[in-house]
Amino acid sequence: MTATSNFRRKFDVGLAHFYNLKVGGTSDTLAALSVGCGLLATSPALSGQLASFPYSLLPIACTMAGGAWLAWRAMEPWRREHALASSLKIRSDESPLEPDHNPGATTGGLLVGYTTDSGKPIYIDDEHLMRHLFIIGQSGVGKTVAASLLMFQQIQRGGGLLFIDGKIDAANLAQIYHYCCYTGRQHDFLVINPDDPDNSNTYNPVLFGDADEKADGILQLIPSTETNPGADFFKQEAKQALTTLIRALQRARLAYNVIDLTVLLMNGSAMLELERKLATAAPGSAELKEFTLFLDKFRVQPSPQNPAGGIDMKKLKDVFGGIGGRLYSFGTGKFGQIMNTYDPEVNLYEAIRGNKIVYCALPTMGKDTTARNFGRMVIADLRTAISWLQKLPEKDRPWPPFMAFCDEAGSYLNENWSRIPEQSRSAHVFFVPAVQTVANFQAISDELYEMVIGNAWTKLIFKVGTQGTAEEAAELIGKKIGVLRSLSGTTAESSSMSVLRHLPDSNMGAGASMASGEREQEMYIITPDELKGLQKGEAVMTYGGDQIFNIRIPMTKFDKESQARFGEFRVNRFRASGLVIDGIRWRPAGFFANVDRYLSTAAVRKETAKAQEEDQKALNADQAKVAALQKAQGAAETAAPGTAPRSTASTASSTAASGFTPDTAAINNRKQKNS
Repeated sequence: MTATSNFRRKFDVGLAHFYNLKVGGTSDTLAALSVGCGLLATSPALSGQLASFPYSLLPIACTMAGGAWLAWRAMEPWRREHALASSLKIRSDESPLEPDHNPGATTGGLLVGYTTDSGKPIYIDDEHLMRHLFIIGQSGVGKTVAASLLMFQQIQRGGGLLFIDGKIDAANLAQIYHYCCYTGRQHDFLVINPDDPDNSNTYNPVLFGDADEKADGILQLIPSTETNPGADFFKQEAKQALTTLIRALQRARLAYNVIDLTVLLMNGSAMLELERKLATAAPGSAELKEFTLFLDKFRVQPSPQNPAGGIDMKKLKDVFGGIGGRLYSFGTGKFGQIMNTYDPEVNLYEAIRGNKIVYCALPTMGKDTTARNFGRMVIADLRTAISWLQKLPEKDRPWPPFMAFCDEAGSYLNENWSRIPEQSRSAHVFFVPAVQTVANFQAISDELYEMVIGNAWTKLIFKVGTQGTAEEAAELIGKKIGVLRSLSGTTAESSSMSVLRHLPDSNMGAGASMASGEREQEMYIITPDELKGLQKGEAVMTYGGDQIFNIRIPMTKFDKESQARFGEFRVNRFRASGLVIDGIRWRPAGFFANVDRYLSTAAVRKETAKAQEEDQKALNADQAKVAALQKAQGAAETAAPGTAPRSTASTASSTAASGFTPDTAAINNRKQKNS
């Protein structure tokens, strides 16, 4: 829109306002009366009486006061004109944080956007950032743009970041990398990308942490069983079994990964191997006793058919359910390439403490179930890290607060999210989930919805696409006392005439009435229809439940020249040094590397190899005896010179006389068998 057309539009609006301006009420009456009194005071009849000071100022004061009020009313269209484009035309509250703009000063918070009415920046201080921020809006309306603005500032001020990308957009990865290059922090950038293992750091979410914590994290892969007592019983059994298994691995100082757990959960021979290793590493320990008692429930007693005994795998799989199968998908393929490690490059707890920037991609479109389960494991690992941070002294917790942004959170949401907003504040971690509809939360439970939404001090609402979500968002913004006006009108007509009388006698009547009424009632501050009509990049922000802002979100983007200067993304690699915990180096468990010894065909191969070895020994013995006999015969012939050479028949008879007859057929059979 050009400047001329913009001026014309404003002029037309002002002209229409003058034409429709309604003057009335106490204020307008007093203003008109003041102007009239001022003009009246200038008449010759009164000017002489008001010539002395200070009465001479009254006409001017009255005229100026009344004229100022009427001018204020007349300028209403210009007063309501917003600095930025807006579809709501509401007035925003004052910013909760006024930053120090002096050189070298820090804001102590993050910029969220600019108000549409005045164009002023809106900041949120770190204290209230740690009370979390919730973003809702349909796809493509500015949620990721708003989060990018926050992430850029977080990176720029040296803070840490975890970005879980639920839609694996390559542009997001490149953008975060460019942010790091611009701020000189590209060496702090870590990437977890199961869709592209060659450009990803390694990550093992089941290695670090208490056995109970890791068991809980793995059980996130199983749907909730609270409404099914039978299934919940088996889930609790599985938790106890997993805890015992992980505690045994940790006590034996064995570094393990997802595929090792899969082998243990699906193979009894591997379980017995772990028991032997634990007995060697920690004889008499409580972990050994617990693990032995656990295995005793599944041991098979030796029998003539099975002299070695073993583990009843059917019972064992009944306890663990489908956990082994769910973990298997993480230990193979592209997921396995980044997760089958004993010395991971990404340790989420250390990344938070070191203010690292971690980008985690979830390929939810191509690998929906596995990607969603992987996201839940990352969240479980984040919970473990938060619990460890809470145990640190205040000065050792991350500052500026660590930011965890979960884009498209509805795709990997589960009931265990509720504890994160409740407790992460004390760990100096603020949570920023972004969803498209509230149905993602309500599908899990209403309690989860209340706990996540209720613990978010700041809510950022973009254009929503469903009526249910719009109504929920309008409820979050709040209501006000408004006046509901009603207008009703009635009309009536009547006529009568006497037809049997000789004199004409008729009556006609008509009536009309109109009534208007007003009553106070609660109404939405911003209606659901208005929320569905928000423009792209426009949002409504609520702060603390009592402050409302209509804001515009600026887009942070580098030009092509800057992008070319930063270059393509390059993953940071680290030299493997082995896993050392509490000063002790842990050995790789290696259950998958040695899986051949646990397979069902291993016993058959072992017996076959044993039989082949025995046959080879017998064959070697036969060949040695034949060679010795031939050598003896050669020596005898040398001792009697001039003796005619013996025939083959005489040689055979001599061999028989010596008491040794080689089984030529058996030797040939052994050769063929060994070959």
